[in-house]
Amino acid sequence: MKNNKWNWILHAILAILALVSVAASVSNLYGPSALNALFSQANQESNGETTTELNNMAISNETTNENSTEEVEITASQTLILHSETDEYVAIDNRPAIKELKHVAAGFDYDSEIEEDSAYNIRNYVQTQPYVEDKLNNETPINLLISDVSRLPEELQEISITSYIYVMETNEVYLLNDVTDTAYSLTISDSVDDVMARVHDYLSSYEGLMAPVVPVILANGVSYVSKEAQEIDQLTYLQERQPTTYFLNHFFETPEDIHDYSMNKISRYYTEGRQLTINMETFEVVLLQDSTKAEETNLNQQIEVTSAAMADILADQTSWLYVESNGDDESEMITYRKYVHSLPVFGNNYVSKAQFVMSSNTIQNIYMSALTIQTQVTDLSESYTVMAGADALNLLNNAGYPNGDISELVLGYRWVQNPETSRLVELIPSWHVQIGNKWFMLEDLIDMSQYPSLQTTYTESDEAVDLSLYFDNLGRQVSEEEVKTQLDESISESFSSDVDETDYSQFLNPPVSDSDEEES
Repeated sequence: MKNNKWNWILHAILAILALVSVAASVSNLYGPSALNALFSQANQESNGETTTELNNMAISNETTNENSTEEVEITASQTLILHSETDEYVAIDNRPAIKELKHVAAGFDYDSEIEEDSAYNIRNYVQTQPYVEDKLNNETPINLLISDVSRLPEELQEISITSYIYVMETNEVYLLNDVTDTAYSLTISDSVDDVMARVHDYLSSYEGLMAPVVPVILANGVSYVSKEAQEIDQLTYLQERQPTTYFLNHFFETPEDIHDYSMNKISRYYTEGRQLTINMETFEVVLLQDSTKAEETNLNQQIEVTSAAMADILADQTSWLYVESNGDDESEMITYRKYVHSLPVFGNNYVSKAQFVMSSNTIQNIYMSALTIQTQVTDLSESYTVMAGADALNLLNNAGYPNGDISELVLGYRWVQNPETSRLVELIPSWHVQIGNKWFMLEDLIDMSQYPSLQTTYTESDEAVDLSLYFDNLGRQVSEEEVKTQLDESISESFSSDVDETDYSQFLNPPVSDSDEEES
């Protein structure tokens, strides 16, 4: 923590940032062109233009050009892996690199002939050769990895994969799904020299970002963890909140028809077929709406719908990545997570993730937060040194968590309130582990006081970071999903005596959460 003598500097910075946030809030309320709109409002009104059509896009479940002025490019959570002839691995975790790779992969011409094999066989085959692998964190539609899937054979344009592998100095490409143990082999029709030239140009741009990793087998298949400790900046942001009117304008076509049933610490707004609830303590936002059974759809179409909604709802949509989907025959839950400096952010009450429950291609529920961070207080950043991923995995194994129980192990940030002022948010670097469907910070599961040489330290002084200043539940095995308010129970209780349940019970279904799925 910074010395208290710097508090006066902090307050001066906050005063300046407050003025900046006013302008940002205006932009968030009225759209990305808000400041210009203040001067052109009369002209818009004379042309009959309103924000209704744009605001309604998030809940219209349509993604036609009539509703969108620009194409939304969604990126999935993934890592670029390079395997050498000497059996060494390095990784690139960089969002610009990942986005560029989508277009590099789409720049090749692929033959129409494909061969199917098992992912296990293909991994054994490529182990003896140098290759480039785009490793996705979960099963992901291939159109999130290749920007133009029309370049692929038609039968592969809607599949979900976990890896795209190109074998160096060849024209061989393999699409793998480690979860289903399936693989497809493709042939690039371009000359090998041309392919290698493009691959080399791409990789040379990010050579300085490569870090050594080691492959491990986890519950969902092959994953990669770092071999060396990493220096990561602890970041401080000004915490902002989207006002309630922002969500009312976005989620309701005719705000004048909204019924306000807010009481106590729960704000609740209702029109026929739709309900918006905001917990004014944690600022969780829940949209529930009636839906009818639509035509059969696929994950690609669902992601297209939800990504359009993300672009409309979130001012910083480009910092959110698709991470996973899960569900059943009745509904599918699509999850996006916020990324900062190419690292995932974890936090309670949906501050760093947004979830969409889909009924076919119709958005049924949305779970998100009204809190946001966009303005960084750079003077308060400090460099932390965090242990290697291989060491983190060993600690978990020794504590009784075998690889087969671990779905993912990733380095990320934990979102936590600054202990001195609620106006600031700290992003604390830490390893995060997914066990089943629940995410834990490593320090939630391991008592790091027993391993002083592996504790997170200040890079400059090498002193251990006292995480208890930020967290009061370390070592209590509390997951990201479990620190939640009883939002729906509070709503149901407050309305049971005042509202006819026949009218509203269909909209009071509890949110679909990772924890609920595991318990069921």
